[in-house]
Amino acid sequence: MVTNEGTLRELYKLAIFCLALMPFSGFTQTIKVGLIDFPPHISFNEKNEKSLLVQYINNAFTSAGLKVTFTRFPGERGTIELNKGSIDILLPIDDDGSEIKTLSLPVFHSVPGLCFKKENFIPILSATHRFHNLLIGVPIGVNVVSPLADSSALLVSVKGDDAIDRGIELTQRGRLDAFYHPNPNKVYHRKNKLFKEVACSSFHGFSNDVNIAVSPLLAPDKYERINKAFVKSMKENSYEYYFASHK
Repeated sequence: MVTNEGTLRELYKLAIFCLALMPFSGFTQTIKVGLIDFPPHISFNEKNEKSLLVQYINNAFTSAGLKVTFTRFPGERGTIELNKGSIDILLPIDDDGSEIKTLSLPVFHSVPGLCFKKENFIPILSATHRFHNLLIGVPIGVNVVSPLADSSALLVSVKGDDAIDRGIELTQRGRLDAFYHPNPNKVYHRKNKLFKEVACSSFHGFSNDVNIAVSPLLAPDKYERINKAFVKSMKENSYEYYFASHK
């Protein structure tokens, strides 16, 4: 009888110990994050830890006790891996979110535009008649604004995990007349020697929500934890404020 009581007592202690650990077990939950090249917020020309959006997302999730891993993808491949469930979330996504689930808040807003060789620069993009027969590169998977989509420009897809840099390079070399950039702010300036021959204009009045896409296979409880951590971070210090204060 003593042995049975001793055994039960040990089992009781073990059960209490396991219950005590349960609140902390979620602290090691890993969030698999896919990244798409989106300068200046995420640039595949630099290490992940130097990209401000990566820093922000990492801080938001690790502060909530989550472990974060990052993997770089071309835009098209990233969407495939997201749908397969190989990654939990993918960012940034600048579509309207109608066909893809996203976190409850956009991470930031962007104003897309076109980048040209300086001698061919069109400063006012509302003059869409000037797009006639221009060969314009568009990163694959990126939706273009209606004035460009409805114009007589010739749109071609630019693929690859560095599609934005490749599009700028093709424009510089004259292989493209222009390149559609989802966020051309700060692409060219006097300190950026790579783009010294390029000038960009924005489609004013066409600000886009830029979102974080979620895998359709993500468990609801994991989604809630990720979304809660992200919303909390945005309310305390939005990414746009973080970016403006660190650039």
